[in-house]
Amino acid sequence: MSYVSEALDTTVRYTGKHTAVIVVTGDVDLHTAPVLRAEALTAMTQGARHLVLDMAEVDFVDSTGLSTLIVLLHAAQEAGGSLRVASVPERLVRMVTMTGIAELLPVHDTVAEALAALAALDVAEAVDDAGKEGVGGAADEGVVVSATASAGRGVEVSATASAGRGAEVSDVSATASADQGVDDAVGGTGPSR
Repeated sequence: MSYVSEALDTTVRYTGKHTAVIVVTGDVDLHTAPVLRAEALTAMTQGARHLVLDMAEVDFVDSTGLSTLIVLLHAAQEAGGSLRVASVPERLVRMVTMTGIAELLPVHDTVAEALAALAALDVAEAVDDAGKEGVGGAADEGVVVSATASAGRGVEVSATASAGRGAEVSDVSATASADQGVDDAVGGTGPSR
């Protein structure tokens, strides 16, 4: 017998000019998935083309919930952005992996890690743009771009990227830290699950 909840709570936090974190609490199923879809699409109409879904408090996701993730992924991509999921509970990791969702959209251990990955992409794009502007000889020394942002809940994200002549990004790094003492480098080790 399947359990269907009619309770879903979402909280949207705008963490940057084009980024929103949506904290999802409850079950994402046939009855509640439209709420998540509406909140995410509203955030996108407010300018957030990059969305991070904080799934730490999600108890259950059915096939409608998984379809909603795919719909939101496509909507974000059409807006020139991305969708990432973070803090997926252990009980849901298997479903996300077995259904192939994890291959379609990035899954991060923490929201801070997801935001750091987005910051690294933004900085890499800025370096690429700056390098292209310098391709007439002005970029002899290369370009270095750095960004730091506060993501709320005591989370700080910073990213640095550099490029040599010809606008090729040669180094991108990002770091996220939270006041719980977590310092995860993108691609490094995060909290064990």
